[in-house]
Amino acid sequence: MKSILITGVSCKGGIGANLVRHFLEEGYKVFAHGSSEYDYEIGYSDAGDLYQDQFIRLSDCDLSVSENIESLLSELADKDFSHMIICHAYSTQCELGKWNTEDINNHLMTNVTATMLLIQYFKKQLKSEKGCITLFTSGQHLGPIISEIPYAVSKAAITNLGMQCSYALADRNIRVNVVNPGPTDTGYIEKDPAIYQKIAD
Repeated sequence: MKSILITGVSCKGGIGANLVRHFLEEGYKVFAHGSSEYDYEIGYSDAGDLYQDQFIRLSDCDLSVSENIESLLSELADKDFSHMIICHAYSTQCELGKWNTEDINNHLMTNVTATMLLIQYFKKQLKSEKGCITLFTSGQHLGPIISEIPYAVSKAAITNLGMQCSYALADRNIRVNVVNPGPTDTGYIEKDPAIYQKIAD
């Protein structure tokens, strides 16, 4: 049976949860990680409301904390997977003038550091002759995101990380894709009608 690790699985309406459903339907063994507490705090009413009997749920934790990243890697020690989708993200409204060390570092730790360490671990644990990693970026290259610059910077790093790792992992026959899903209504749009109208227009 093919197996996959998917991060960013915390609420039913999210991209991560929908990916879990898709790969379950395709017959994959799915390992899923998320941070329901974070999703609940930022307003997702369905955070933690998942069909956990259908996939292997890893410990729910916040990847902006370095110890939690290490705990997740330890939990993966006895898991075997040939595909990985890094779908988790930290994102806050943080305009220039309101930046602080904690918020910037939370973006970088969650979106960049955790991703890099998971990629490194993926290579180490891969037993198959080939593998596939998919990373999620955003539309930061399409224009300004001035209300979320720390997020935009971290996602720009992911774009470059994907390119660098595609070369670094080529000798292990590991394909690396970087995807921008575009505007996707995962629940955040309904929290702000102005965003919905802007996208609709």
